[in-house]
Amino acid sequence: MPSPAAPLHVKLLWLPDAMPGTLFGALDVLRTAAGVAQLQQPGTPARLTWEIIGANGRSLPDPLPGLETSRRGAPRHAQALIVVPGLMAASAPRLGDLAAADTATQRLLARHVEAGGWLASIYTGMAYPLMLGLLDGARCGAPWMFQSWFAQRFPACDLSSEEPMGLHARVFHCVAPALQTEFMLRVLGHLHDPDLAQTVARLLIHQPERQQWVPELVSQRWLGKTADSPVYRAIGWLQAHVGEPYRLAAVARAAAVSERTLLRHFRQVTGRTPLDYLHRLRVERARMLRSGEHTSELQSH
Repeated sequence: MPSPAAPLHVKLLWLPDAMPGTLFGALDVLRTAAGVAQLQQPGTPARLTWEIIGANGRSLPDPLPGLETSRRGAPRHAQALIVVPGLMAASAPRLGDLAAADTATQRLLARHVEAGGWLASIYTGMAYPLMLGLLDGARCGAPWMFQSWFAQRFPACDLSSEEPMGLHARVFHCVAPALQTEFMLRVLGHLHDPDLAQTVARLLIHQPERQQWVPELVSQRWLGKTADSPVYRAIGWLQAHVGEPYRLAAVARAAAVSERTLLRHFRQVTGRTPLDYLHRLRVERARMLRSGEHTSELQSH
């Protein structure tokens, strides 16, 4: 049995000058992950929750449409993460003025990290952890448009890295809003559940090979819109049991066909055997786990 996911409560920070797309992008990942978790383990208590907060740390009474909080409160003993959005700023000096004047957010983030919480700062939102000294001693990337100004303003941080995202101490950071989905998946994989993050990545990130062979599966009625088709059931079983020993008989039972029939049609419509497909799933899972280990290593630098 896989170990249960670490409970995580995410606070999406809404600011007057925030880039709303960075929050909506984070929320898309959270909603999808929570939905997949409930499908995998229906009826179990939610271990991933979120809310929208202001600079005072309190939940917004009337969040914007689409930015509603999760229906359940934070689970007990959950780790806490604040997502710091990018700020709309036409120039580096303007960005500096916005962040410097926002003392309420500075106090909120400083107290949060002192209490053992985590931050995930996206794009120009990196200005806050930089200003608070939370990235001192780190080597990380920075938004190219603001990199020179950041380097002059915050010399204690080496901003020469070409890596688009990373982790230092308790601060995750990412240089571009377009990477928000992948960024949040890495954060979830590190703090919450790497297997769930991998599954959600397959749903939200473009999968070229699947894009090619799924239409063929559908056209041959082996992968329908429901779970009634054998290959669909076989693929679902393999995804749900990726860490278990492979047994063709078990996959065939899940698909409700004979082993010979499953092998023939699985290879016909996917171009590989169920075992080959499982190997690929395991490679994807290992890649996700390695990315989590890589971010952990960054903490020591």
